[in-house]
Amino acid sequence: MEYTVKTINLLIVGCSFSFGSLSSEVCAEALSENKKLKIFILAGQSNMQGHCKTSVIENRLKDPKLKVGFEKYHKGGSFIKREDVSINHIQMKMHGPLSVGYGATDTKIGPELSFGWSIGEELDEDVLIIKAAWGGKSLFRDFLPPSGKKPTDAFINDLENRAKRKKKPFSKEEYMEGFGHYYRLMLASVDDTLKNLKAYAPNYSGQGYEIAGFVWFQGYNDKFSDHATTTYQANMAHFIRDVRKDLKSPKLPFVIGAMGHNGKEQKGTTKILADAQIAVALEDEFKKTVFTVKTAKYWDYDAEKAFKNKEEVKR
Repeated sequence: MEYTVKTINLLIVGCSFSFGSLSSEVCAEALSENKKLKIFILAGQSNMQGHCKTSVIENRLKDPKLKVGFEKYHKGGSFIKREDVSINHIQMKMHGPLSVGYGATDTKIGPELSFGWSIGEELDEDVLIIKAAWGGKSLFRDFLPPSGKKPTDAFINDLENRAKRKKKPFSKEEYMEGFGHYYRLMLASVDDTLKNLKAYAPNYSGQGYEIAGFVWFQGYNDKFSDHATTTYQANMAHFIRDVRKDLKSPKLPFVIGAMGHNGKEQKGTTKILADAQIAVALEDEFKKTVFTVKTAKYWDYDAEKAFKNKEEVKR
């Protein structure tokens, strides 16, 4: 995961400096102004939540061969808290200076750690990360944007019939209400954060802010129906357009982390989704403002082998 996140870091930093409101002209003008707070939104499902235990870093630090690149997070017997990079973790209802503990739980880390560290090193301005990630969420339903494509009545009826066969409760009304719920929750959380910047970015002193980038890492929960996989590219494009519209940032830089599951052996719906995530960034309207990181090439085959042989790992 470390190399994948580094790649995402470089891309978002690069596109932040190459277009949009961070163009060379604006950068030149900004030198004579107070430096605006730079805000980055990290959104998605479990990929973005992060399930790497903090203890992994602690164990690496004990090994001279493995600690390289990880020493920066730890000093004097404890993990460092960056005062120039703050984070608001929506799902965990946690905020504070960037450090470990902002993953899926307060004992885990996600992409926010090395992302925030790299951004903090690259930018002179203070940084605020808004993390809007919930496990097990789809684009076709949970994060569906306002202009996204909802499934047909036949799709909904099929779900209802399946539930009946399995003698499970199913409400069409409740199911339909779920479409776009996490999209709306994400935007409401961003809005709340922007209205209370001093609370979430203590160094903020009214100098203004810029939403400088959006990173999307998601896909797994769209594997399980033809509707979800076949509409993914179109819905991803709608997602980008709608986020830019709702945040009033028409050139907001986007970075998509393409699904990396199974590495070079990707097939079936996993490959369909990864290909869709790659293809959307190549659409004419998104060239130079949307980038996809192909994470499959970073798949850790040794880790996969160890995971499948848990008893051997314990021994």
